[in-house]
Amino acid sequence: MPERNADELTLRPAPHRPILTVPEHIVPDKKQRNALPTTETDVGENHPAVSPPRFLASLPMFDFDELLSAHEALWSAIADELRRLGIDAPRSLTRPDVPLGRHWRHPDLLFSQTCGFPYAAYYRPHLSLVGTFHYDLPVDDGPGYYRSLVVARSTDRRIADDPAATDLRAFSGATVAINNTDSLSGCVSLGVTLLDCGVDQVGDVIVTGAHADSLGEMQAGRVDLAIIDALTFSLLSDVRPSAVEGVTVIGRGPRIPCTPLVTGQADLVEPIRAALPSALARVAPSVLRALRIRGFVEHSDGDYTPTIPMGERASELMPVAEE
Repeated sequence: MPERNADELTLRPAPHRPILTVPEHIVPDKKQRNALPTTETDVGENHPAVSPPRFLASLPMFDFDELLSAHEALWSAIADELRRLGIDAPRSLTRPDVPLGRHWRHPDLLFSQTCGFPYAAYYRPHLSLVGTFHYDLPVDDGPGYYRSLVVARSTDRRIADDPAATDLRAFSGATVAINNTDSLSGCVSLGVTLLDCGVDQVGDVIVTGAHADSLGEMQAGRVDLAIIDALTFSLLSDVRPSAVEGVTVIGRGPRIPCTPLVTGQADLVEPIRAALPSALARVAPSVLRALRIRGFVEHSDGDYTPTIPMGERASELMPVAEE
């Protein structure tokens, strides 16, 4: 996700319009980038070019600096299983230096992870669903499902003595943060949650580019309310606890399918699905604990289709990206 200075954050009023083009601004954290391979790799003036692997693989959604080695260990096990099945899987992950919308359309994409709403709304012509991970979260909403967490500053006087009993209508007109306008966990879920609670207006909407940055804006006092992907919140609590200091969970969003695992190779869906359980069995338990992965779930497209009307409804309150 892109790093931005506070004065570069996008400030948008909440619109009342339907769902427009795939956002091409989503770029991974600069600290996590490696350039996408091209047709050749320049290895020096006096050396011949070296051909890159046939395929690309990435896991960009939760690839925090503190978890880079864990994700590489996970991918190593998956890649070994795929190569055992005769698939030319790359030995390391690509960390895209291009907008993720472009990366997910790369013709050689073998394996990646995207967001549920944009997958259902406009990536299905380019990507095929493999499934999703079952994550180890404080509240288990069933294999392959979770809910985002509505958060506010711990010092906010609108929070009830029992934070979970907070009336979100008290935040009507509040300044809110979203990570991206096409995010199921960070934008669509917030719109649906607020509407379900009777909130029919918000103040300014700050688009931060990443859940961690939304938390940072809240800690800095620039936003009053946000909704954070439950896995992101748990991972940050594990590896970067300062990122969640001074923030209180005051509600939960709708039950949604976890981030989809996808491939650009429709003919390889079944062998990739077959490889994942075996690969996870070979991953060190410490790596799985670090990534909070409990297993693999073979979701179908039908599990993600309901996110489309969710996005349409959320657009009554939030600036949801249009197709």
